[in-house]
Parts: sequence; structure tokens; C-alpha cells
Amino acid sequence: MRMIPPFCTSRAARLLATTLALGLCVPARAQSPAPDLLAEARAIAREMAGIRGLAILHPIEFEVSDKATVTDYARASLSDQMPPGQWETYEALLVHTGMIPPGTDLQDLVLRLYAEQIAGYYDPARKTFYLADWLPRLLQRGVVAHEVTHALQDQHFDLERWLSALSPTEDGALARAAIAEGDAMASMIAFLLEPVGAGVQDLPPLSNLLEEGSAGMAAGYPTFDAAPQALQQLLLFPYVEGSDFVREALARGGWSAVDRLYRDPPASTEQILHPDRYFDVRDEPRDVSLPPDSTLPDDLSEGSWGEFGTRLALAATLADTALAAVAASGWDGDRYGLWRDPSGSTRYVWVTLWDSPEIAERFANAYAQAALDRAPASARIATAEGRFELTSDDRTLRLVRRGDAVEIRETSRIER
Repeated sequence: MRMIPPFCTSRAARLLATTLALGLCVPARAQSPAPDLLAEARAIAREMAGIRGLAILHPIEFEVSDKATVTDYARASLSDQMPPGQWETYEALLVHTGMIPPGTDLQDLVLRLYAEQIAGYYDPARKTFYLADWLPRLLQRGVVAHEVTHALQDQHFDLERWLSALSPTEDGALARAAIAEGDAMASMIAFLLEPVGAGVQDLPPLSNLLEEGSAGMAAGYPTFDAAPQALQQLLLFPYVEGSDFVREALARGGWSAVDRLYRDPPASTEQILHPDRYFDVRDEPRDVSLPPDSTLPDDLSEGSWGEFGTRLALAATLADTALAAVAASGWDGDRYGLWRDPSGSTRYVWVTLWDSPEIAERFANAYAQAALDRAPASARIATAEGRFELTSDDRTLRLVRRGDAVEIRETSRIER
């Protein structure tokens, strides 16, 4: 589920991933742009067209912009892509699942993440790339290569339309973001490695570079470092797992295989996490509907978590993230609904499908354990074959497993 505005405009995560890929986990120092910055950007655009194998169909406009202007764009972009009511819904969902603590102002936090590592942006409406005037030159070259790739994607694949074909609450939307960002990351790395005669496949997976570079993250990116782990992972998923997925496509058929991803995109984050389930034996998610129920309101907020979102929902409470990943594997489809009832409580229903009854049982056990881990000692518990119920002062939960399906209903009275 893509719960943050489209990742192709998520500057904070992109610059972070870029600097980690380069092994440069240091804060960018302000410096004046060189007089030939625009000329260099145009030259990089021509080079990227050759590296990526996508011709420049229309001139890409470049402008140099200061940090205040770029931050204002980020603020306006957030407001345009998600109105205040939608921000409140996402915030309620993340609080309910334990991904962010109560009292978090999600919109403000995301904006601060943008402002901390903002690195310029390509505006598809104006067909213009706005260069940051404060970046060190080496970082500037990498960012230009990354953003120019987005401009080329836009010219050849109508990027904004392609990304917005699915609601941002759908798991498939996050999978598409992973293609766009993974493509741009791989293209940028190819550009940076070309002078030394190396290629994308010569580097270890970006997830390895991310782990190796994490020691320098706290000093350089304090807002990101202090953000909840689930939010960090959501921001990085398109860049890290997307890059690794695109590398797999490159290994199987070069850049033309990457082009085909836009015509036949992965349908789920499961396919991004497990490329063989896309490239070898296609494992498409099953359609899931919420149960017909007169208590579901018309203004229900719906979406799907996918394997990656399910992993985050479990890891937010379970101390063992490896267990969360195992319990989320074998996902085959899901649908959630969230709303506020007249009393002000948050109501949540989640229906999941799994590859087998045994895998469904494994997930149900992990979810029940997560509920127990966050429940107070005074909580009342009831269990039976295929059923788990929990009641406490601030939450009620009912879980029912039938075959390969698990249905969860919860009510929480947590102050956001």
C-alpha cells in the first residue's frame, strides 16, 4: 500500500538512497552552483538517453532553484496529492496498526522529511527539471541522472498517468512506484559507473549498500533517523527493493526488459520482493472483497496492504522482524476497510487470502501474537480452533480463519 504521496516525487527518500548508493552518508553542504551547471545537466540528459536507451522526444527544460522554492513545491505537492481528510485517514490507519505512535502529525513529518534531504525535482506538468543550487557537485550529477530518467520515463510511458492508474491505497500502486524508482536508481548507478567501465550488475544489491551505509545516517539525516521504522521502510521500498527488481529484469533482458515492465507491470509488492513470482511462474494476487455487512459505512476508506504492507503491520509490534517477514510470505490477496464510528472509535476490517490453509494459520498465529504483545496485562483473551479474540480498555479484536482466508475485525479507542 502506498500511503505516502507518489514516490517519484519523494525527494527525501530519493536523496537518501542516492547518497547511500554512492557511499556518501554525509549532509549536503551549501555551495554556489557552477556557472556551467545547466550546460552540464543538458549534457547528462543526452548521456542518460544513450545509457537508458530512451531517446529524448522533447527538449527537457532545466532551471536552477533554491531550497526555499523547492520546499514550497514539496508542500504544494503534498497538498495536491492528498487533501487534509485523506492525510487524517492515513494517519489513523498507521496509528491503529502501530506503525506510528499516537499524536504523530503525519503530514508535518513527511514534509520535514522532504525538506531535510530535498534534492530538486522534475515537474511533469511543466516538463521542467528544477536543479538544487546547494548540492555538492558529485551528488548533483547523480541526482540529475536520476531525475532525467524520470523525464525520459514520462516522455515514453506517460509516467504520471501510469503511476496514478491505481489508487495510492492499493498495493499495486507501490509496486508501480518501485518500477519507476528502481529504473531511475539503476540508470543513475549505470551513469556513475560508466567512467570506470563497470555496470549495474557489478555492484551488490542496493539493500546491502543501505545496510553498510546506515552508520552515517543519524548525523546526516536526523529527521529520517528519528522517524518510525515502518515509515522509513515505506519511503525506501521503491528505491531499494525496486532497484533490486529492476536489476533482475536487466539480467534477464537488458533495458528492453525494463521497458516491458511499464507495459506489463508487476501487480503486487509480493512480485517485487520475489522476482521469480513475476518472471518465472507468475503469481497474481486474487481479488478480495470486504464481507457484505450493513455496518460498513458509505464513506469507508479501502485499500490493500500486500505482502510488504502486511510485513510492516506485523513488524510494528513483533520484536522479531524476520518472523514478520516469514508470516507475511505466502500472501495471495487482501482488502482492508477503515472508518470512524459515531462514538469516535476507529473501526477496522481486514480480509486476507493465503497460498494454503497452513500459511493462513501461520499468519493468524503471528497476528494474534502481535496483538498479545501490544495488549495490557488486563486484556481478556479467548481462543478456539480458527478463532482468536481480545478485549481491553482501548481495543477489541476478533480474528477468524476459514481455510486459506483470515478475517480480522478491530475497534480501537486510541487518541491520535
